[in-house]
Amino acid sequence: MKKKEKIQIDINYGASVTVLPTSVAGFIDKAKKFDLKVLFLIASSDKYREGNFAEKIAKELKCEASEVENSISFWNGTGVISVGDIEDNKTKSQKEIKDESTPIVKRARVSELPEYSSSELNSLLEKHHNVVELIDECQNILGKMFTASDIKVIVALIDYLGLDNDYILVLMHYAARNEYKSIRYIEKIAISCVDDGFVDAKALQIELHAREEREQIESKIKNVFGIGSRKFTTKEQKQVNLWVNEYKFELEVIEKAYDITISATNKPSIHYAHAILEKWYAEGIRTLADVDALLEKREQEKSEDGTSFNVDEFFNAALSRSYSDEE
Repeated sequence: MKKKEKIQIDINYGASVTVLPTSVAGFIDKAKKFDLKVLFLIASSDKYREGNFAEKIAKELKCEASEVENSISFWNGTGVISVGDIEDNKTKSQKEIKDESTPIVKRARVSELPEYSSSELNSLLEKHHNVVELIDECQNILGKMFTASDIKVIVALIDYLGLDNDYILVLMHYAARNEYKSIRYIEKIAISCVDDGFVDAKALQIELHAREEREQIESKIKNVFGIGSRKFTTKEQKQVNLWVNEYKFELEVIEKAYDITISATNKPSIHYAHAILEKWYAEGIRTLADVDALLEKREQEKSEDGTSFNVDEFFNAALSRSYSDEE
């Protein structure tokens, strides 16, 4: 081609056009060649955005579906695409779906970060020139020196998941507050949060703060029931989650349910207490004052009938069905 002073490039679109958001340009240096191929196919046709899209793309690129899923997780982490369940979109109007600027695909969860060789790591450290300063800051926050494996994880969080320095520093401060010194544990938290859609530092900070609050109240509940250091069973965890996140009971209300449980069964039981709390919530009970007023009313009704108030009798109807399953 003859060299010219001024040239202009025209794109021959033909009968169809594939459109990519301009934000892609900001991640060209982070994306691998394979990632760009996957993104191009996603943007090119609906068939690569719905159903068994990973298998379709894998067939087109002659690779494994897991490689496609990892690539989609990378683009999801950058914010270039949004991923979600197809069922969620059924409630949207056609106009809402049309107005969305990014394709909707089924979430591809990140299973693990890639392993880098020494030469790959050195290249990535040169590519992300500010990583060395970030690593120093992370070491200061955790109060430990990182191993080569630790550094590879930090680099993968940046290069593979597309997380920025602020995001990683929020993770480190959370780990330090909770005495989590293992970088592998921090890696699991990062993957979990990205998979759950928390892909920027502000959203991450809000989510981790909520986690800390839940962990604190769950620790207090364990103390109340004498559970100690053991983990809740799956069933117990589901019930406690309801108390804390849906019912939003204060600890004093839960303690009251515990007292009634002990009076009725002579032993601590999350399951029995749940039946009590579930009944209270259904009756509009929210505070300890509400509980005290309810119990006082029941006792008064019993006294007026000439009988004494019996806790076990009062709760038997509500608890017999569910508590019997535990026995």
